[in-house]
Amino acid sequence: MTDAATTPEPDERPHTWPISAIVIAVVFGLLYAWFLYQAIGNLINVPPAYEEYQLGDRIPWAILIGGVAAPVLLFTGAAWLGVRRALTDRVLLFAAGLAATAAVSFSLLEVSRYLVFV
Repeated sequence: MTDAATTPEPDERPHTWPISAIVIAVVFGLLYAWFLYQAIGNLINVPPAYEEYQLGDRIPWAILIGGVAAPVLLFTGAAWLGVRRALTDRVLLFAAGLAATAAVSFSLLEVSRYLVFV
């Protein structure tokens, strides 16, 4: 028997993540990190390659920076939205964010290819 006065309201309960939610976040974090790794590699390696082919005035800086920012922002957004949700909802949020990261990554790749040949 618990007293109603001592039972915390749903909004007053601490929102800690159980170990399964942390494992899911780490696994998805590694998948997001792959896209981040590729984007950082592009940010480092694409400008010298453009310069080598005398295309230094066409370096797509916005696309390169957007490629680095997308995985970070989408992972952070999925984690933030999943704080007070069930584990299955968190997995779906992380999966949707990962799909959006992949779509943004491939879209930025195609846009940058188009800009070189214009």
